[in-house]
Amino acid sequence: MTYEEMLDEIGRIPMFGASGGLENVKKYLSLMDHPERNLQVIHVAGTNGKGSVCAFMESVLRTAGYKTALFTSPHLVRINERFRINFQECSNQDLIDAWIPVKELLEDREKYGLSMLTYYEIMFLMGMQIFSREKPDYCILETGLGGRLDATVLTEPILCVITSISLDHMSILGGTIPEIAGEKAGIIKKGVPVVFLDEENGAAPVIFQNAAEKGAEVLTVSYRDVTFFKNVAKTIDFSMENRYYRLNSVNIASRAPYQTVNAALAMTAIHRILPELPDRIMREGIRRMRWPGRMEEIAPDIYLDGAHNPGAVEQIVRMLSQDEDIWSLLFAVCSDKDYESMISMLSAIPWKHIYITKIETARGAGVATVAECFGRYSDAPITIYGTSGEAFEDACGQLVQGEKLLCLGSLYLAGELKQILDRKGKRGKS
Repeated sequence: MTYEEMLDEIGRIPMFGASGGLENVKKYLSLMDHPERNLQVIHVAGTNGKGSVCAFMESVLRTAGYKTALFTSPHLVRINERFRINFQECSNQDLIDAWIPVKELLEDREKYGLSMLTYYEIMFLMGMQIFSREKPDYCILETGLGGRLDATVLTEPILCVITSISLDHMSILGGTIPEIAGEKAGIIKKGVPVVFLDEENGAAPVIFQNAAEKGAEVLTVSYRDVTFFKNVAKTIDFSMENRYYRLNSVNIASRAPYQTVNAALAMTAIHRILPELPDRIMREGIRRMRWPGRMEEIAPDIYLDGAHNPGAVEQIVRMLSQDEDIWSLLFAVCSDKDYESMISMLSAIPWKHIYITKIETARGAGVATVAECFGRYSDAPITIYGTSGEAFEDACGQLVQGEKLLCLGSLYLAGELKQILDRKGKRGKS
């Protein structure tokens, strides 16, 4: 089987199709000899910041000399991004070898009394096989959606982490912060410590109640734990202190202040499982972390962020409100998102120009509808485009020295723009 054949076969599976539920996935795991039981899992749920917190923890553990496995979603360009060993994407052959046994079970599912799997459940099963074979010291798993019914909940973690919680996927997870928090809290296991970002938004009581029912220790992190020292261009110096851990002179390679609290979550989590880890290792691991699609500078003065809900956009607006640079915005969003709330927040920024396009690889909202919405909130000139490639080329072409471009609204958009840059890079080398 070739890599392309594997992608074609997996691609026929509905992304959000009917699922037989956790009991169904559990049967598959049983027939695969429970690869998940060979792993020391750190389980991460939340609305925003999951990937960054996972990456911070992975970087610290790897800096400390541990072998790491990392499972995240979605991927931006290649499916391999979801499966990493020591932060290196797994090879095409690794994925093929993991897909074949899952495919065979799917083909014989009636024989075993199994139901069909969703795309994400297949990714999870493949990841468990790959990681089990690699025998990492620690395996960091990011939930796909929610937590209570997510396939990753079938693992037995040594630590749980719950990041920022805000309104997203409301038709599935609930229409209020406490309802969504209840779904995220579904990852909490009996007696397993949980590190939690308390934003005083109504989520904390739900987390504490769930943890109390399961006898799980709760370690809270808040924005008050972080003290800024210096924010220059592309790095931030800060310290963090809470009742569990204190570390001064921490540096992150990002211009996004919201990454400091994600780093604080990661540091608190790592300190809980490795209390004797030297501070210098913690600092170095945090400093080394790189995570694509989060205020990532993909070209000089061109930034990419996958913020795709009001909570994430609020953090971006807070950052840019304190920035004296001149910014333009390239925006695309999925049709099922609360994009009016996102647009109303974004319109607080005096954009030089707003470029609106449609996501080509997903259920993108119509450009005319999005443009009309921006027009009600912003006085900035607006141009609409049929493809992200056209929008990106025009937006980049109109940048002058001293100006910056932010590409925002969806991880799908982030993936499309990364593919465009990748193709340009390959053409440039030929």
